[in-house]
Amino acid sequence: MSFQYVRIYYGPCDSFHSAIHKPQKLRGLREKLQVLGFRVDLIPIFRCNIKNLCFNMSSEMDPVCRRAVAAVLDSSSKLLRARNYLWFLALLDDQMFRRTTHALKDYWPFDYDDDFNIKKVY
Repeated sequence: MSFQYVRIYYGPCDSFHSAIHKPQKLRGLREKLQVLGFRVDLIPIFRCNIKNLCFNMSSEMDPVCRRAVAAVLDSSSKLLRARNYLWFLALLDDQMFRRTTHALKDYWPFDYDDDFNIKKVY
C-alpha cells in the first residue's frame, strides 16, 4: 500500500449544453499517478473547471496532464525532503542533549567498555 496519496477535485464539464461531472477527462492523469505509486481519489465538486483536459486520453498526449503529473511529483519530492530534514533536525537535537556535560549521567552497575573488543574463541 502506498503512503503517497492524491485527491483530485474536479468540477462539471460543460459540453453539449449540459454540465455534468466527467471523470473520463481525468483517466490519463489518474492512470499515470497510479503507475507512479500514488493512491488517487477523484472527488466531484462544483467549483473546478476541467475543460482544458482532453477527453479519455493518455497522459503522454495531453500537455495539461503532463504539467499536472510534474507538479505532483515536484511537490511529493519537496514534502519528502522536508520530512527527512525535520527528522534529521530532531535527531540532532536529541543527540545534543545526550552528549553534553549538562546531560544526565548513566550509572551502570558494572564497568562499561565501549571499545567492543571481541576475543576470538577457537
